Formats: sequence, C-alpha cells, structure tokens
Amino acid sequence: MKSLYILALAVFLAHPLKANEILYLSDFVSKIPLWEVYPNSSPQVTGDNGKAFGYYQITSIMVTDYNRISGESLTHEDCFDPTISKEIAYTVLHHYSKHIQRQGIEVTVKHWLFIWNGGGGAWRRVETPRKDYKQQHLEAYAKRAMTFL
Repeated sequence: MKSLYILALAVFLAHPLKANEILYLSDFVSKIPLWEVYPNSSPQVTGDNGKAFGYYQITSIMVTDYNRISGESLTHEDCFDPTISKEIAYTVLHHYSKHIQRQGIEVTVKHWLFIWNGGGGAWRRVETPRKDYKQQHLEAYAKRAMTFL
C-alpha cells in the first residue's frame, strides 16, 4: 500500500470525531467494512441487489475506475478478496483526494464518504450541495457512517 497518508479534518459533523481530530486515509479505509456490511459477514457478501461485492461493497464501476487510475486489470470478482478491496478503496480515494487538493480544497472525511458512496464526482456535492434525492442519500450515508468513525 502506498506510504502517502492524507490528513482530513472532520469539521462537518459533531460526532464522534471532534473538529480538531484528524483521520488518516489508511485508517478511514480500514473502517469502511464497519458500515458497509453486517458484523461477521462472509467475504463473499453481496449487496445492492447483487451489484456490490465483498466487505467494501465495491461495484463494477468502482473496479473500472480503479483499473483506469492504477493501470491494473482487476475483475469485479476480485473484490471478494478483502486485501484487494482495501487496496481499491485506498487507491481510488487517494486519487480523488489529490484532485480535490489541486482545486485548493482541504479534503475532509465527508469528501471520502461522498466519493465512496456516490462515485468520483460526488465530492463536489460537499462543496455545492443540491436539493435532490442523491444529495439526501449521500447525507444520510455520511451520517450513518460517521457513527463508526
């Protein structure tokens, strides 16, 4: 796994991270299965009507994005391997974190949550929320996930 760690200030929600606490990307990635699957789930767990695989609940679209970013050629079925899924999560989130930083924006946990649930462009909804169903869905997802961080 890459040695570069990105810090994020969790200034957007009051629980359980406090505004002055930091969370490393690698720690965030390690916690994703806590809110994605039930405890003691099999690595072969599927969700989203069979579209999301493994502990990280990765879709084929995320695998395609990972392959584009990394130059690898993983398959969706590779996501049943927790080690591979963790690498996919880290690589994709790290990639978009660098993009966000190049825009002059400080990366937050909320950016990561929106990307993880809504895709690579969903981070923009942190900066410019919309009044639509997708925004409501992302906000609810972030609120639920924050209880595990």
